[in-house]
Amino acid sequence: MEQDRILVRLNTHAGEELRLWLTRRMVKYLFPQLLKASTEAATAQTRFASYDGADRSALTQFKKQESLLQADFSTPFINQATALPIGALPLLATTVHITACEGGALRLGFEENLADSTGPRSFEVTLGPDLIHGFLHLLESALQHADWGLGLKQDSGAKEPEAADISATGERPQYLN
Repeated sequence: MEQDRILVRLNTHAGEELRLWLTRRMVKYLFPQLLKASTEAATAQTRFASYDGADRSALTQFKKQESLLQADFSTPFINQATALPIGALPLLATTVHITACEGGALRLGFEENLADSTGPRSFEVTLGPDLIHGFLHLLESALQHADWGLGLKQDSGAKEPEAADISATGERPQYLN
C-alpha cells in the first residue's frame, strides 16, 4: 500500500531531532491555518505605518519576502541528532494546535492518537517569525514536488487563505451560486 506523506525533521537547539509525518489531508487543512495564524501574529506585532496606503497584509507580505531573502536554504539538513525524544519512528500528526506567542512567534503542538498504538505521542515547537516563513516555504516546495493536486495559494490581498482541489486538467473547480 502506497502512503502519501511528507516527512518533516526538526533539529532543536539542544541537538535533538523531532520527526513528523504530515499526510495530504492534514496539510490540506493545516497549511491555510498556518498562513492565517502567521499573518495574524505578524500583524499583531507589526507597528509599521504605510505612507502609500498599503494595508497590513501587504506589509506582512513584505516581511515574509525579507525573511526568505535572508534564509539559508542551501545548507543541508544536519543528520547528527544526539537524541530522539519521541523515538525513531516519526509521529503521525492527527491533531495540530496553533497558538500565537509574543513577538509574532507561533507554538505548534503536534499529537498522534492512533487506535492501534500503545498511547498518544506529542511534542510542541515554537517558531519565530523567520522560522515560520521558512517552514511554510519548505512545506510549499514539498507540496509542489508531492503532486497531491492541492492548490494551496498565498494571496497577499485575501482575508483568509484557501485550500482548493485542482482537477486532473490543472484547472481550479468552478462554483455556481
